[in-house]
Amino acid sequence: MATVLITGCDSGLGEEFALQYASRGDRVIATCLNPEELLARHDFGSNVKVMKLDVTDTDTVLELANELHSAKIDILLNNAGIPGPHLSLADTDLGLWRRMLEVNLIGAFVVSRAFIEHVARSDLKVIAFVSSRMGSIGLNNTGISYAYRSSKAGLNMIMKSFAIDLAPRQICVLGIHPGNIATAGDAGLTACASVSRMREVIAEAGPHQTGTFYNYNGQILPW
Repeated sequence: MATVLITGCDSGLGEEFALQYASRGDRVIATCLNPEELLARHDFGSNVKVMKLDVTDTDTVLELANELHSAKIDILLNNAGIPGPHLSLADTDLGLWRRMLEVNLIGAFVVSRAFIEHVARSDLKVIAFVSSRMGSIGLNNTGISYAYRSSKAGLNMIMKSFAIDLAPRQICVLGIHPGNIATAGDAGLTACASVSRMREVIAEAGPHQTGTFYNYNGQILPW
């Protein structure tokens, strides 16, 4: 039984990660902006603790890390993030860009740094970042999306630096692209299927795979 801390569980992938890990019997710490709304939608068992967390509020991140000071976090899953919109050069919103960097990039850094010791004393020792292939420089063939692309490219870079810095402690640090999730009513990859495959990637992770950027299906993606 692993202990998994997940950020951004208000909806989407984060909510699905919490449900799937909980159904396996793992101990889940599901963090989100609105715990009451999440708890109203799901009747979680005793193995799930839902806690309020804004990843852009450094003080509350540190308070949570202190509150959980004795916990062993086997998997720290940085999922909180702002998706799109994928705006053109002319329409790029600088205010939204700054907000994306705060959430998608700096927030993930702050959370990961705060919980290093919790992960280091666990059995699995995994820090995973939900990134995007839109943060890959090598795969950028269509332009636009300056804010989102740069936030995820930056996330990939801090993932790689964490992997190098934490390698002596045998902590495996990964980036994972969740795939292109279908919107409601559309055919395609569902959040349930994406999370199931990402959990497989995480389950197979070890120190020898640290610093790798994966697709949800286990394929290695270029930077």
